[in-house]
Amino acid sequence: MALRAALGGVALTILLVACSVLPSPVRPGDPAPAVQTAPAAAPAAQTSTEPTTTTAAAPVRQGARAPDGPLPTVRVAPYVDLTTPPLPDLGALAADSGQRDVVLAFVLAGATCTPTWGGTTPVDDPGVLRTVAALKARGGTPTVSSGGAVGTYLETRCPDARSLATAYGKALDAVGTDQLDIDVETDTGRAVSVSRIADALALLQRERGTRVTLTVQVQDASSGMTATAKELLRAVSDDGVAARVNLMVMNFSAGGSWSSAMLGAAAASTRTLQAMWPGSDPAEVASRVGVTLMVGRNDTDATTTLADAQAVVAGARKAGYGFVGAWSLLRDNGGCAGTDEEQDDCSGIDQDRWAFTHALQRFG
Repeated sequence: MALRAALGGVALTILLVACSVLPSPVRPGDPAPAVQTAPAAAPAAQTSTEPTTTTAAAPVRQGARAPDGPLPTVRVAPYVDLTTPPLPDLGALAADSGQRDVVLAFVLAGATCTPTWGGTTPVDDPGVLRTVAALKARGGTPTVSSGGAVGTYLETRCPDARSLATAYGKALDAVGTDQLDIDVETDTGRAVSVSRIADALALLQRERGTRVTLTVQVQDASSGMTATAKELLRAVSDDGVAARVNLMVMNFSAGGSWSSAMLGAAAASTRTLQAMWPGSDPAEVASRVGVTLMVGRNDTDATTTLADAQAVVAGARKAGYGFVGAWSLLRDNGGCAGTDEEQDDCSGIDQDRWAFTHALQRFG
């Protein structure tokens, strides 16, 4: 009996220990047992309910960049010739055509390194100042253009960069503008010092904030700018001058569609600029390009029709160019339709007055 009782005590002890380590049964209606978890991690310093967005950094372009600086502000501006009498009434032209921004042509050298209109008329001639004031009164912006197709260039008569910059400055001050166009045409055998021009423009931009346009010739539809044009652009760029490059898409040999040839020359020239400035975004380079066509009869056999002009404007807009222009506002009429030679005061084709100007205005 004593042994049986002892064994029973041992069995009871084992049973009690087992019960203490086994989970208690959950009866219906009992609360769910608490679940023990590890301590919660400390909250992040900042939380957001917005989805995380990762923006890839823009690729860094290697190589030379287009110089930074003030650039021309006008987007549409035909040339107006101030050197062939009678002197135009720019205020009346702006009212009639709706075109307020124009390029005033051309400043040339007088007897010495002295800026004049056409080589004879002082830049501060009262008649010129009155007609420019009438343009400004209508909200117009004039651009002074130095150079052109005939006459003695300031760029050859002024002996150094400082004197050339001073001559440019006198012309700008007379008109009251900060917009300067350098129209260097070397197809007539005219030799210019591209380094002198570049150094003079660097002085102007650094000291006055002048907004520079370089109006240059094109060779053909496939190669774009002439060799002299490329040389000038490199010199100006190396001097750190920010400039618009205005392409004269006129008076070059081309086959097939004339509008396609003009746009082809512009595209080839733009590719040259993009290769010159590989560190700049191609679209930004294109925005520094302008195209200037010649309305109607060109000096060569080419004739720019209104349809050609409309195609060039549309193509320039599509390419992202920054400017369109024409030679010239005073030729934009059908007063000498059928002529075999280029005329100063009419286009040589049958057209409505201001038809080309209105086509250009659709660019802006």
